[in-house]
This record gives sequence, C-alpha cells and structure tokens, in this order.
Amino acid sequence: MVKKLLVSTLILGGVVLAPITASAWEAGETDPNEAGGQTIKGQESGNVAVNGWIGAWDSSNPESPDPTDPEDPTVIDVTIPTTVLYANSVDDAGKPTSTIISPTYKLTNNSTSNDVKVSVEKFSSKNAIDVKQDLSVVATGEAAVALQTKAGQMLNARTKLVTVPKTSTKNFEFTGNIDQSAFPTGDTDAALRPTYDMSLHFTAVK
Repeated sequence: MVKKLLVSTLILGGVVLAPITASAWEAGETDPNEAGGQTIKGQESGNVAVNGWIGAWDSSNPESPDPTDPEDPTVIDVTIPTTVLYANSVDDAGKPTSTIISPTYKLTNNSTSNDVKVSVEKFSSKNAIDVKQDLSVVATGEAAVALQTKAGQMLNARTKLVTVPKTSTKNFEFTGNIDQSAFPTGDTDAALRPTYDMSLHFTAVK
C-alpha cells in the first residue's frame, strides 16, 4: 500500500517599432515589440543587443516593463482546486523513496473574452513540520516553478506558472524529491503531514 507522506493545501534587446504601435513588455510574456529577430546563415557567430531598464517603470516606453495589468481584473473568471495533495513514491517493496508524486489538477479559465496568466505569488508553511525537499509545481508544457528548496527557501516572488486561453483548461502537478532524512524512521510511525499555502495571482490578458 502506498504510504502518503506529505499533504499540501492551496489557498487561495530587439528591434523597437514605431511609437504609435509600441507597447511596454510584461515579464514572462513575448516581447510585443520584437520584429521577428535575425536569421544567421553561413556564419559562425551573431550578436544580440541587450538593453536594460533600471529605475521606475514607464508604460509609455516600449523598453520599460508594464507597471499595470493590461486588462481589467473584473473579467477574470477561473476555477482552481481548493486542496491539492502530493506524496513520496514507494519502491516495489513498499519502502518510501525520495521522488515526489501527485495527482493531476486543473486550472480552468471560464472567461469567453480573455486569456488568464496564472502565477504563483507565494508559498508558505502553515505548521511546524520541517521537511527538507525540493518541491516544484509544473503546468503541462511549461517550466517548473520551484516552491521550496532543501535549504529551506520558500518562493516569495511572483513567478509565472502558465497562461490559460479563454474557455480552456491547463493541467498541473507537483514534482521534486524529498531528503531521505525526512522520512519517519519506523515502518509503523505515522506519516508526516506538513501543510502549506500556495497563493496564486491572476492577470487577464488578450
């Protein structure tokens, strides 16, 4: 029988276009002012201009990040899980192994007018159970978002998880591994059950 070890809780530079059509960019999204790039043929090298922006953001300047959400948040209409679970895997003999497994969960965008970008805002512990683990959440086809490291660091900066198109659903699950020292020592010892809050942020986008 698979021994569940862990449970978690979810609570909820480029070519610049003409100023008339240019718009500020948003972290994690495609640069709206990138004009297709450059094609290198028959050469062994190529250069890419990198332009930084240090200081207050200015949405009127195409080289600045956009300081505001691009769409009215009142159009956001999403369905998310209330509680999500994960656990360690076990080997053929039923002994706990370090690999993290979880069910698959859904993020559903009910809006008929806007896509929605889902980001993880913060991941925090709710009880005093200390588990050394590299825990990530990953949406299908997207890069994993690290929630906790074995060093004890918790995510505390908004990080994009996935963009869900209007009237669509994206799946996500948990991955990672647990330090063997975290496992209960005896076969009859009760499983550890740490709990967490994973705060999500939603941005309506066209």
